[in-house]
Amino acid sequence: MSALALLDALDALHDDQRRQWVASADYQIEHGIAGRAVHGFAGLVSVVDIVLLAGARFDLPNEGDDRTTGVIIKAIDADGVSPLDLVGWPLADPGDVRTLLGRAPILGLEAAFNPATYYLEHPLIVHRTALAWLQANCEGAAVVIPKLAARTFLEITTMGGLIGAQDPAHACELQNMLYALVDQVEIVIPKTQVAA
Repeated sequence: MSALALLDALDALHDDQRRQWVASADYQIEHGIAGRAVHGFAGLVSVVDIVLLAGARFDLPNEGDDRTTGVIIKAIDADGVSPLDLVGWPLADPGDVRTLLGRAPILGLEAAFNPATYYLEHPLIVHRTALAWLQANCEGAAVVIPKLAARTFLEITTMGGLIGAQDPAHACELQNMLYALVDQVEIVIPKTQVAA
């Protein structure tokens, strides 16, 4: 590769990064996201191309992949520091929340497991979408993987925590998510134990 070709490639890469930065900044302004307020809870809010996969997953595109423009943020573990997963959604559908690795039950794990969240019986406020969570400066939580979120919410309620919904319809949605988890449990007695 010649020096001129290398400079052209670097310029193209720099232009692509600049476009992504401008798109990310525009998205944050359009949706009322305070970048500095959310950075410690979700990392950078990045508008990039993603590939939508089955099972509420996404990936970063390779050449030739069918891509869509999406938003990506970090999901931070309960320690408030360690990255757990990347969470993303298509730009056109913030309700279609997906993960890169399938490891993040909710956004806001640190708040979920912090006893101070429940001081004077305050609930953990659960937002409808990851975008709504960002717009609330990452206060509370947002469901990412419903089955894992239900287990997390059961653990929180076992510890005496309260789960707060946005409205009655959202409360029913969260309750049904919990019921679906509990309904899957089946206890059996092996035939060898019945005969004894």
